[in-house]
Amino acid sequence: MNLSLVKYRFLFILLIQSLIYSACTKIVTTDIGGSLLPPGDNVNTKEMFLDIVSKNGKDSITTVGTQEIQSLGYLNDPLFGKTNASVNVQLRPDTYPVTFPVQDSNDSLMLDSVVLVLRTVGSYGDTLQDLKLRVYEMSKTDTLSDIKPTTYYKTNYQIANGTELTTGPATVNIPSLDDSVAYTYGGKNANVIRVRLSNDYGNRLLHDYDTSNAYKSDSLFGVNIKGLQVVPESLGNAFVRINLVDTNTQLALYYRYKRRDSAGKVDTTVLAFRCNTFNCGSTNYVTRDRSSGQVASFLSSLNTEKNDSLIFIDANPGIYAMLSIPNTDTLTNKIIHRAEIMMEQVPDLSGTSKDDVYLPPNIFVTTYDADSMRRFAQPNDMSISNGTVSNQTTLGSFPLKKIDPISGRTIYEYKWDVSRYLQGIITFGQKYYDLVMWAPYNDYIYYYNTPSSYQVFTGAGSTPLNRVATGRIRLGGANNTNHKMKLHIVYSDIH
Repeated sequence: MNLSLVKYRFLFILLIQSLIYSACTKIVTTDIGGSLLPPGDNVNTKEMFLDIVSKNGKDSITTVGTQEIQSLGYLNDPLFGKTNASVNVQLRPDTYPVTFPVQDSNDSLMLDSVVLVLRTVGSYGDTLQDLKLRVYEMSKTDTLSDIKPTTYYKTNYQIANGTELTTGPATVNIPSLDDSVAYTYGGKNANVIRVRLSNDYGNRLLHDYDTSNAYKSDSLFGVNIKGLQVVPESLGNAFVRINLVDTNTQLALYYRYKRRDSAGKVDTTVLAFRCNTFNCGSTNYVTRDRSSGQVASFLSSLNTEKNDSLIFIDANPGIYAMLSIPNTDTLTNKIIHRAEIMMEQVPDLSGTSKDDVYLPPNIFVTTYDADSMRRFAQPNDMSISNGTVSNQTTLGSFPLKKIDPISGRTIYEYKWDVSRYLQGIITFGQKYYDLVMWAPYNDYIYYYNTPSSYQVFTGAGSTPLNRVATGRIRLGGANNTNHKMKLHIVYSDIH
């Protein structure tokens, strides 16, 4: 027989045997493969499902720094209620003292316009509806001048509305932001929102503040000019994301002046006030109104259910959920190859909740000590590197698409890894803790459950897992009929 033919037949048989072995060592209902199973022919790999208790919690708050992307807009979500996100910011001259080409006088220094320009870096929600914005001047009693970019103020930090600087709401057509080319100081730029402010405010910037010495130094400027509030109307259904420290974000003061030379010609120029990372403060004020929408009945004080059928998770400031696994004491004498909390989106079959535009967030699950009210790194499963959790992908933070076998629609699911956490309870008698699940923005957890433990960031490197207030999902709870939250375990018994 031809040696080459014998060789190829041998390789073919070997390949078939490998495929058969692989198929035998793969549990159908999970993505785990043979590489995660222990070697040896005497291993009997099984799977089980344990019930979970799941309960919605109240809203968490978060912090947003000046150099971070801000959310601006309004949402009216039939599932999660209403959200209003405003931006408060200081815009300052690039250098001091500020001087004008001519002396301050009405006949030689003349206002053209004053325009607030905001650099956009994306959007979220039903962007086909227009967004309407109003701009206010902060009063001198506000404390924003004390906020620096290195100080993180929470999203519930409220500043009272001052004097309105717009003569009516400015309309923002979100889809046109990517296509339009707007003129800003220094050239043409797309992806900017331009809001014209009142001439009265422009004249004060051009004339009054110059005579009050507000432009002599940074400290004097902060005393006299507090900042601006950008507030959405309760219209539309989307956020725009704003980069405050981009050079295109500015308050542009356009004016004309008569030259001092004998010709006396009139020139046009602009003075730009910007937000820098050294001395400009900001707050991203976000309010959630849970009195409307399906979520209202689940967060009501009258809701006495211990196990909710629906779990609502939206990016911070947002709702969190508590999860518990009541039957861990039954997991004795087992090698756990994979243990995962399986969670599925409950689709809105009516189509009114716009699941296709309210995209799912990235989630985070970790252990929670009810005595100390401390969230800390899930034992044995989390990898900590350079002060951050570095294995969100393998833990299961990111949503996965699947086809819902009931509705036939595309939905999202999460599979959160608790394998080593449960193995530690079984093998080493480590203490069991309940779990907390949320969609973090700038959040930290403790490394260990001790008062002296340091904190670690929930994000990937320096990047938060979510944009502020961006992303939401309605999941099936532990007693949901069609989309039940459950603990799936692939294991081997130890005899």
